[in-house]
Amino acid sequence: MSSGTKAANERKAIRAAAAAWVVRLDAAPGDPSLRDDADRWIDADPRHAVAFAEAQLAWDAAPHIRLRDEEGQAEEATAPEEAPVPAAPLISRRAVGLGLLAASAVGAVGLGRLLLPGEERRATTRGEQSLTRLADGSSIRLNTATTLAISLSGARRKVRMIEGEALFDVARDPRRPFIVDLGDAEVRVIGTSFNIRKRADRTELTVTRGLVAVSDAEGQSIRVGAGETTLIRPGVLAVADPGEALIRQRTAWQDGVIELNDETIEEAVAEFNRYRDQPIVVADPRIGSLVISGRFGIHESREFVEALKSSFAIAAVTTANGSIALTGAEGPAPRIAPAPGRATE
Repeated sequence: MSSGTKAANERKAIRAAAAAWVVRLDAAPGDPSLRDDADRWIDADPRHAVAFAEAQLAWDAAPHIRLRDEEGQAEEATAPEEAPVPAAPLISRRAVGLGLLAASAVGAVGLGRLLLPGEERRATTRGEQSLTRLADGSSIRLNTATTLAISLSGARRKVRMIEGEALFDVARDPRRPFIVDLGDAEVRVIGTSFNIRKRADRTELTVTRGLVAVSDAEGQSIRVGAGETTLIRPGVLAVADPGEALIRQRTAWQDGVIELNDETIEEAVAEFNRYRDQPIVVADPRIGSLVISGRFGIHESREFVEALKSSFAIAAVTTANGSIALTGAEGPAPRIAPAPGRATE
């Protein structure tokens, strides 16, 4: 059996178990023993928690159904008295469970954003940054467009990173490990400082102090120390010593700065667009690979555009909705390499 087939089968089994737990809990809402068993199953694996949230969402999305237990006795779901609904068809609990599996298989809107029991949400909008201080003495600085779910207990400290970027400064507590759940990988520390940026296709981890352990869904595990970075994506965990320049560049955002060090214009534009409501668009393929260096404030995108215009044969047009289109200026196409100049702040 290939690793991909095995992983798919595991996901299917987890979804089936999650659906079963949701149905059992709904049938016996006052059973503390059952609730404890379910919580233990949820806590055993980050994938369990996500699957349970998916199943719960699908269940809650259909409040006006009549359920038939396995003995065939019907029970009416609660509906507001002032808004009666037509009688729904009778379906069995087994059918509902199968429906939950189907819903989770195709995905539901915003599943990753669901809060699990005991979690608190922290989020920033595009262009916003914020600092969250935790009761254990740790702090988390959130960069633009970031969403976290935080849960603290007597046994552990856990943050589920849903999207975005954050700098973690974790207070040391050997009795309670601090866990960052990335969905397809997990970062575990006792006390340290590190930056995580979760992109669409990969996650970048940069450790600035202490030591962290990283494990992924494939069973791989590595340790990353101060001054080191790792790239996390399915099947890939690799430690690198990038040097002080890259460490400084990856954490410059906490000082409100974008550092460019021989980035292409395409890459630089993508960085500024993280903080803009209306994007900068590279509308001319001739200029996308030009290289630029410099240091700008995160909201100095217009200064960045002016630097491009003064250093390259580039024109910028602001559209009616506020976006900026970059094109090659009239005349010969700009040279791609080597870069004709360096733009600075």
